[in-house]
Amino acid sequence: MTNTNSIYRIKEWILNAIDDGTLQPGDPVPSTLFIAREVNAKTDDVYDAIDELITEQVLTQSFEAQATVKESQPFFYPLDKLLSIGKMIEKEGYQAGTIFMNLDQQPSTRFDRKALNLKEGEFVTLIERIRTANGRPVVYCLDKVATDYLTCAAFQAHDESILTAIKENADITIAYSETEIESVSYEPRVSEALEAAPNEALMLLKQIHYDADHRPILFSFNYFKSEVVKFKTVRETEPE
Repeated sequence: MTNTNSIYRIKEWILNAIDDGTLQPGDPVPSTLFIAREVNAKTDDVYDAIDELITEQVLTQSFEAQATVKESQPFFYPLDKLLSIGKMIEKEGYQAGTIFMNLDQQPSTRFDRKALNLKEGEFVTLIERIRTANGRPVVYCLDKVATDYLTCAAFQAHDESILTAIKENADITIAYSETEIESVSYEPRVSEALEAAPNEALMLLKQIHYDADHRPILFSFNYFKSEVVKFKTVRETEPE
């Protein structure tokens, strides 16, 4: 009990320092010996308290570097509803922008045909871009849609919104999406485009968007920089 109480006091000391601004996001945590003296605790308990705050994502630590106060991600992306990335960025007061990497019409691959229920020989419109906030990269987006629903020219005429372009070009409204979420440690081309460090994880949302008739319309790969975007959803308990 004494050890638990000591770790609690150390954690409270660090949390109070963060709350009152003594420790700012990105600041290194004071030395173990300094904290031990301030709280009148054992250095081993300080190590344990810091480890717990790292697990709770209050602090962060890379390899053998000193623990620092974690910097909060500025963007929330909801998983329980369809929200454009541009709106996610603008909601937090940033200016959303786009860097186009590729816009092309290509023959659908076997992979595309399986996702979008296409026949061999059908084409897809490929849209590859980086979404930015105040000019800084936030999300890498790769989107594929059958050219019957959207061509390159039709997309360019609709202010960068794929869903709006599909609606106005093909009179199709996206009703829902199936989403797979995967942590990607490093993807050379995408990480470089996002200006992500080699040790910075990316969160990949692989989505197939459907209309109300359950037809697959849009196949998307969105790589989010984990240091600037976090995800939020509401989950309900399944009835027994």
